[in-house]
Amino acid sequence: MSILTTVTEAEAKVVEVVRDLHAPVVGYVQKGVDLAGERLPKVTYPSTLPKPGEVLDSQYEFVTALLAAQYDLAKAVTATVAPLVGAKATPTKATKATKSAKAA
Repeated sequence: MSILTTVTEAEAKVVEVVRDLHAPVVGYVQKGVDLAGERLPKVTYPSTLPKPGEVLDSQYEFVTALLAAQYDLAKAVTATVAPLVGAKATPTKATKATKSAKAA
């Protein structure tokens, strides 16, 4: 087994743990909302503000585009320095940009 295989398997386990924690975390947050909802006065969310889900979606698009740009840069640098370390350079292929990246 190679070191990369070991790392990849560990990373997969981390992702699995995060996914497994989804239901318990949401459940505890719901309990907190239920408890707070009984004790707090009713409020109206300002219509001038974006909804929390919209902010989350917007930030996810941004981070996805940023990560793709960083990946492209890292791949290009890796291919450029490959001959110095005796590795064959692999051709780089740009990742598909999201709406956010195209707008920037």
